[in-house]
Amino acid sequence: MRHWRGKLETLSLLTFLAASSALPAGAIAAGGNLRIAFPANQEPASLDGHVDPYQSTWLFNSFVSDPLIVLNPDGKYVPALATSWEASPDGKVWTFKLREGVTFQDGTKFGADAVKFNLERIADPKTASAQLKSDIGPFSKVEVLDPLTVRITYDTPWVTLLDALRRTPLWSPTAAQKYSIAEFQRNLVGTGPFKLSEWKQNDRLVFSRWDGYGGWNPIQAKKGPVALDTLTIRFIGEASVLGNIVKTGDADIAFALPASVIDDYKGDKTYTFLSKDQSGTGLSMVMNTRKPPLSDIRVRQAILYSADQNAVNDILFDGYYAKSEGPLNNNHPCFWSGASGIYKTDLKKAGELLDAAGWKLPSGKAIREASGVNGVSDGTPLRIRYNVLHHKEIGEVLQQQMRKAGIDLVVEVVPGPVQIERVRNRDFELMYERQRSPDPAILDQIWNSKWDQPGGWAWTGFKDARLDETVTKLRSLPDIAARCDAAKEAQKIIMENALMLPTLSDPVFVAYPTDRVKGFQMGSEGNWFFVNNTTVSQ
Repeated sequence: MRHWRGKLETLSLLTFLAASSALPAGAIAAGGNLRIAFPANQEPASLDGHVDPYQSTWLFNSFVSDPLIVLNPDGKYVPALATSWEASPDGKVWTFKLREGVTFQDGTKFGADAVKFNLERIADPKTASAQLKSDIGPFSKVEVLDPLTVRITYDTPWVTLLDALRRTPLWSPTAAQKYSIAEFQRNLVGTGPFKLSEWKQNDRLVFSRWDGYGGWNPIQAKKGPVALDTLTIRFIGEASVLGNIVKTGDADIAFALPASVIDDYKGDKTYTFLSKDQSGTGLSMVMNTRKPPLSDIRVRQAILYSADQNAVNDILFDGYYAKSEGPLNNNHPCFWSGASGIYKTDLKKAGELLDAAGWKLPSGKAIREASGVNGVSDGTPLRIRYNVLHHKEIGEVLQQQMRKAGIDLVVEVVPGPVQIERVRNRDFELMYERQRSPDPAILDQIWNSKWDQPGGWAWTGFKDARLDETVTKLRSLPDIAARCDAAKEAQKIIMENALMLPTLSDPVFVAYPTDRVKGFQMGSEGNWFFVNNTTVSQ
């Protein structure tokens, strides 16, 4: 065996201040009460990361629950609740040694039994895991070898397990079995530095320091409880408020600042300004190929030829956003460079493709219509829905661009549960879908047709044996160079078939007062941060 080691709308700000300044009973004033302003559109539908498929859920879970593995700010996998691990040469058997002396916040002892319970809970259809089930993969069994050793066995190689485990919360079996799945999300019990104290939806999350914490996260510089007394995440629905909330003193940190305020912080020594890219798919829009008009590759290609993301970036974000020209964004280690030139903006080409596909532009009209008998319009407009969770403004600029080609792009913002429901019912044309990871295995999640199932992320309905075979390799090839080669081949197939519309990649912009906040750490990717070493002066 190969051995691995070490490796909202805005409510009253006065309410915000009152809610986040109260110390929990018996707490000793130490590191202060940290208030982080967070975009309201990233508030989870569920706080149980076994169920909810969004990065913000797993981030908030990490305050309550340490994982087995941590992806540190340098991008390396390091031990947390696992002290070491081994993987068989074929990637089918993984063995983890666990940290001794760890307890959950309810006093339940952490060990191999707890790991087994959590993995099997994720795999249980009753949990209805929307992503972690596919991330953890189709293991055949989880075995407790001894109280501090657990073995996970697969029938097929699963070399990406570490990347899944680094964001997988581990819950107390006692608590998870005490509550229903719907109730548990408000009664989370983990081994992490904070307890969940309050979740007021459309407003805030409040976490209070757990004085029984042993400092098990390797990010933490000292053993024992963290310094912070409380951590409040406040969901802010107005970009203008989020952009100024640190300057007004009503929050200590602003996370995911709008690009319009970057120049207000950048270069001002009063504030620490951070910008971090996010390797992954970028703000991608996948196409439903099951039905017209997107079942026709010529229509899909015309959409790609109509888009100009450089113009979108300049118009909306002063060029601060990053390029994402393919299924993996341009800063991803396995990005296929051919994606940069395959669909250069070309309205003439878009028009020719749409003409050939039977979508004609009647005289005096702006939107194309379907050709009926003898090529005469039957009155059906070329209307395509564009559904997103956020960044509506990108869709609105694309709407104007595509109108020049005679395409009526209808932009609509939907919440996460509606997104999942529409996908389940195949009721969409262009749907926002995003994965964040420097590992190319995210291509398997989105493009392998075997994941075209409830809870799966293969949404397009496209099935191609060569693509399936190529992305499957991303789960089995241990060599990263070989995996990148497979990822590039997969991206080529995806773009040749025009299965998705790349838009942009949004770096995460963060700002806080330099003299008041100390020890805040961004993760290796923009969507993650650590507060284990953070203090804030009041």
